[in-house]
Amino acid sequence: MKIVLILTAVLAVMFGAIALAQDAHDAAFYPENADAAAMVDAALAQARDEDKQALIVFGADWCHDSRGLASKLDDDARLSALIEDHYVLVRVDVGQRHRNQDQLARFGVSESFGTPTLVISDGAGMLQNGLTAHDWRTADSAALSDVAVYLSRYADDAEPAERDVAGADLDAAAQTWPPYGQALDEIDTRLASGEMSEAEAARARIYARGMARSIARLGMGRVAEAQEVEIADSADLHALGMAPSDDLTAAVSAQISDIEFDLLARLSSQDAETTDAMAEDAASPQRVE
Repeated sequence: MKIVLILTAVLAVMFGAIALAQDAHDAAFYPENADAAAMVDAALAQARDEDKQALIVFGADWCHDSRGLASKLDDDARLSALIEDHYVLVRVDVGQRHRNQDQLARFGVSESFGTPTLVISDGAGMLQNGLTAHDWRTADSAALSDVAVYLSRYADDAEPAERDVAGADLDAAAQTWPPYGQALDEIDTRLASGEMSEAEAARARIYARGMARSIARLGMGRVAEAQEVEIADSADLHALGMAPSDDLTAAVSAQISDIEFDLLARLSSQDAETTDAMAEDAASPQRVE
């Protein structure tokens, strides 16, 4: 009987711990019904008052990479210290890339082409990170050093904790990814045939570029794990006045060369998902905006 009672107590503790872990996993990083405009306004005001940058992450709790980035920023000591010292962090839900798009537009970012989308802004609402806002669709697989160097680049007076960081030319690696070249060729063909308008082609190119650079970031994460090195985009390192300790662009290209992806088919599928989600929200009487 004593053994049974002890075993029962141990199991209760184990399952209690599992339940707590599950609760933490299920916690909302990107609450659907939050007032996004008020959150962004407050973040900008705080950034202005504290002389920091606003880091506005547009993501969704269904998205593995949105949750992965949130966990990195919260749980990694280096990243959480960087955020604490230099940023005001706010997370905004985009659903299936259809909610709170007006909050992206206020920074000159046309839409969520993927999740998460990162906006770095000064307190006046001026976008700091341009088209690289779309580079983080593989954020869960990105190297911690890559995230740290990227955020350090846009933070006033911040430096990465380590100086011995290898570099990879993110643009060059992205351009070697076969699906990216195939997508650009297909866009040109559709444009020439009249199947795509100039606006549609421009949108597709932005989508493809962001996806290719996101895949290259995934490749950097794989190289970091395989070679046990700190790694970041060479452009970010140079912007910080740091010389890369090694050039691992070729290694990154090799890591992503066999990743197959029909970019334009995926964009079309995403658009269909967005349309369906908009219709579902419109039909839901419980949806609060």
